[in-house]
This record gives sequence, structure tokens and C-alpha cells, in this order.
Amino acid sequence: MMNVIIYKISQEKKQSIQNLVDDLMSYFQDEAQGVVINEYSEDFLKATYWQKKKQKGYQYNYEKGDFDVIEEEVISAANFGIELKDEKLLVFGNKQMSQKIITIIGVASGNAYSITEFNISIEKLVNRVCSDHDVTLMKMKLSDITLEQGVLVNCAVNLMTQDNPKILALKYIQNITVITFKLANIATNITVYKSGKFSIGKILEEEKDEVIRKIIHIVS
Repeated sequence: MMNVIIYKISQEKKQSIQNLVDDLMSYFQDEAQGVVINEYSEDFLKATYWQKKKQKGYQYNYEKGDFDVIEEEVISAANFGIELKDEKLLVFGNKQMSQKIITIIGVASGNAYSITEFNISIEKLVNRVCSDHDVTLMKMKLSDITLEQGVLVNCAVNLMTQDNPKILALKYIQNITVITFKLANIATNITVYKSGKFSIGKILEEEKDEVIRKIIHIVS
């Protein structure tokens, strides 16, 4: 699974994507981190942030009959995309990497962009996916379902076995903590958590743009 974190990005100073690309390319002064620009136009950017770290590990030495401490270089990377018209920044990675990307964009551009958390209402999102004919609901998790007075339970529901999955999801919309769905013509599942985090299953590179477009449409 791959995490997708969404932020709101808006221009504080009039600056083109070309300016941002130039700023990012000239920002890095060492070989410990960098940004690879994959594609860009007047209002969108697709790039990859990477960083190298040295970490200690252990390797068994048969001659000594003990472990040797070794130092190895580890490279971490996270893809990110900016859609200026929709004011969205999507980071395909964890929170730590997303914070580094936000900091780099801010410092490199001279704070030309304002980047803030994008709060997703799962109730609003469920309403949207339930009205979209291109979305198939797969499963959901519910919390605080009343069995009887004073008895509340959490449960998981396989929506693929239900006759009317969207009606069922709308019925329990206030209890949904996690919902998983699939987009038309795309094989992978998308999972949304009440916290606002997205997770995407294994996806083909040629499908990524379509998934991004759909996610932006759903949350906008």
C-alpha cells in the first residue's frame, strides 16, 4: 500500500511553475538530497524528492563467530505533484517525507507558496463516492454501532456482498471510520481513513495520473 497525503497549496507571490522548477534545481548544495523533475507545465508539476542517509547495521562474520557493525547508505524517495488550478499538493509517501517536501518548496521559492493541511470530511467524501457511477464500494469499517442499550461495537462490512452497498454506506455514514472503493477502469483499491489519510494499492505508472485526477475531483 502507498500513502497519499493531500495539502492545500496557494500562491502567495506570483511565480510560475518554471520559476519553482528553477528554484528547486538550484536549491540543493550537497549530494545528500535532491529533487528529480519528472514533468511540468504552466499549472502542474510532477517530481520526486530523494534523500540519502547512512545507517548502521549488523553482518555476521563467520570467521569471528560474531557480528560486525557495518555502515550502509540508504536512499528514501517520495513522489509529489502540484496542481495549481485545484490548489492541491499530493505527496506519495509518509508524513516525515511530506514535511521535508513542504519545507523545501517554501525555502527554495522564498515562501512564494502557502501550504496547509487539507482537512477531508469522510462524510462528505462518502456522499461524493456514493453519487459517482464510476465508483464501486468494496468495504468499510464502522464504529459505535448500537446492538442494544449500552452496548456499542465496531465492525467491518464487505460491501461487495451487499445488494445495495451505497445505500448501506449512506445509512451508517456517521459511523464510518474507513472506506475502500475502486475507480472504473483502474484495478487498484483506494482506502480513505477518517483521519483524512489515503492509501492506494499497487498501481501502474500509467494509471497514476488518472487516480490523482479522480482523487482531486472527489475531495474538491
